[in-house]
Amino acid sequence: MRSLQKKVKVDRFPLYQGLEWDRKIRNPDNPNFWKYNIANLIFLDYIGDKKLVLDLGCGTGGASLFLAKHGEARWIVGMDLVGDMIKVAKKNAIDKGLDQRTSLLVCDGRHLPFKTSCFEALISRGDSFCFLVPLKRTAQELRRVLKSKGIIVLEMDNRVDWKPGTIISASFQKTPDGRIAYRIEVFTTKRNHSATSYVLDPNGKIAKSVKNDPEFRGKGYCSLKYPLQQIEEETLEIREGAPTHWPTARELFTLFKKSGFTKVQVIGDGLLMKLLIGGDELIIKAMKRDPRVFFEIEKRLVTYINPDKAPTIILRAIKP
Repeated sequence: MRSLQKKVKVDRFPLYQGLEWDRKIRNPDNPNFWKYNIANLIFLDYIGDKKLVLDLGCGTGGASLFLAKHGEARWIVGMDLVGDMIKVAKKNAIDKGLDQRTSLLVCDGRHLPFKTSCFEALISRGDSFCFLVPLKRTAQELRRVLKSKGIIVLEMDNRVDWKPGTIISASFQKTPDGRIAYRIEVFTTKRNHSATSYVLDPNGKIAKSVKNDPEFRGKGYCSLKYPLQQIEEETLEIREGAPTHWPTARELFTLFKKSGFTKVQVIGDGLLMKLLIGGDELIIKAMKRDPRVFFEIEKRLVTYINPDKAPTIILRAIKP
């Protein structure tokens, strides 16, 4: 094991690929297509007539460009940890003719390069906030850059499908650089998520077997069973993924209350995403036939959904 420890590589940031991610969230077969479009409508309602908006973890620019096109903001700053995401976001802004109303940059949400009290609204959708551990420090930094009466709206997965203190996933996957790895994901009792990838020797028996597996060839992942000791013997490199923390609805509420925000509210979301994952063909066909109708339905339902059991939660808070 000592030789393996020398090969460990720790990823500071998530290994997302801009173009690949952009294609996924535009695809109605992907659950994020539904939850992200609903989040956009909720952002639009909540930030109202705010003129200067910060999009934390903007990814490929989905929410930033939606608000630039449909909202009243004069200027939207989108930022993300991943440079490849920003590269795609800038191209999307130019293609949509919205580059004059948006600024897109790479930076860390825990150390924002902005003056104190300069944004009127701050939004974030997806898992961006959960990567910015420790979350207490991040919440304080977000409060710092907001003006008085500024609003913050965060959307994130609730992870009700992950049981704390368990291995939530173990499978062979294709890495972003095209290699084969055995990836183990753990969700601790404190709701911290970590992933360890054992990158395999392409000439080894396991890698060759995985490469020829029909499921792996079709999906880029499979669940073939091999003892971990055997996998380690054919491992060239171990990669530790960027750590995340997934707060419960109550924890999120308490975090922002203690960080000095007022009118803190946490609501549930994600019923459409749950329907899509459930696989009812009639419902899915109806959703795809007219997505806008379903977006509006979900937006009206969010205030009635129990956030403790919802697939997605949304936080809304005000800086006094």
